[in-house]
Order: sequence, then C-alpha cells, then structure tokens
Amino acid sequence: MLIGVGLGPGDPELLTLKAVNVLKNSDEVIAPGRLAYNIVRRYCNPRLVDIPMNNKADEVISSLAEEFCRRCKSEDIVFAAIGDIMVYSTFQHIVEEIKEIDSSIKIITIPGISIFTSIFSKIDTFVDQPMLITTQKKISEDYAGGSGEKVIVVLKVKKPWDIIDDLKKYGYNDFVLVKRAYMDDEEILYNRDIPKESDYFTTLVGFR
Repeated sequence: MLIGVGLGPGDPELLTLKAVNVLKNSDEVIAPGRLAYNIVRRYCNPRLVDIPMNNKADEVISSLAEEFCRRCKSEDIVFAAIGDIMVYSTFQHIVEEIKEIDSSIKIITIPGISIFTSIFSKIDTFVDQPMLITTQKKISEDYAGGSGEKVIVVLKVKKPWDIIDDLKKYGYNDFVLVKRAYMDDEEILYNRDIPKESDYFTTLVGFR
C-alpha cells in the first residue's frame, strides 16, 4: 500500500497523531526534500529523495511511480511531504502516473495542516470573508480581479511585488508576506518592508 502523509507547515510539533503512527509503522518512508526529511527522521529512518524544481522533476516522479508499483503490492510505503498531501503536492503527479501503470495499487492519504490556514495564526488574523487560494504560477489578472474575494493567499511566491502591483489594481491594499513559516528562520513582513524576491517557502496574503 502507498500512503501519502501531510507533514504540516514545517513545525515538527504540528504533525497529527495519525501521521506519527504511520511514520513509525511503515516499511519505508520517502521524504522529498531536506525539510521533510528533518521532520520525519524524529520518528523513523527515512530515505531522502530530492525532486528538482525543473524539467528533471518528471524523471524522478516517474522513477518513484514505477518503484511504488513494484513494492506497494507487498509493502507499506509512505511518501511524506510538507503541508497537506492533497493540495499543491508532488504526490498528485506520482499518483497519476501510478494509476496509468497499475490502477490496482492501493493508495490512502493522511491529511496535514495546510500552510494557507496555519498562516493566519502567524499573522494573528481571523478570516470570515470569501478567500481565494492560488500560487504565483497559476494566478492571473482575470482570476484575481474577476471575483469577490476579500482575502487572497498566494503560495510559493518568488517575486512578491509582481503580484502586489497587479492586486492593487483590484482593490487589495494591505499585504503580509510570511517567509518560511514555522521554521527557525521565519520572517513576517508587511507592505513596504516586503522584498522584491523571496523563496519557494513563502506565502503572500492580500486584503481588500
């Protein structure tokens, strides 16, 4: 069986009890990236797999899918990723390939705390308005401007001001950038203090 496990936003103490139990009792745990690896190794001896952020990612995903198809008929293998395993996750692409190779493979998932909900604890803000969740890669003017959401959350932000300048056209006027939330080097920046560039583990929240 293949088990997708969400590890939460990056704080090892924010794993669910069910996730910890699965990590401790599986035949092998695959950790895609150093951050996931450092969280998982508290509970087991994981295998680190680097999935590059370029066109070589497809090769790694295909290789993992083929391996899982062979092994998951007799073993319980975990793929443990940061965030929630069902949202903007590499696990989706692995599952799609597995289903093309062998649809009989049993796959289950264990949810994790998502960054786009946990981020509001970091900025001490309650949300009771319509909200849009997207990524910098997927956002567009029509998507952001043609709807009535009062709050927008943009994940995986590398060029914050490209987004901010566009969102200001649609009435968004208050912004918070959270870099590497729940990690040791976390930063929370507001409006004019937001830098021009950031990294993959960055979330931008806009309000109007």
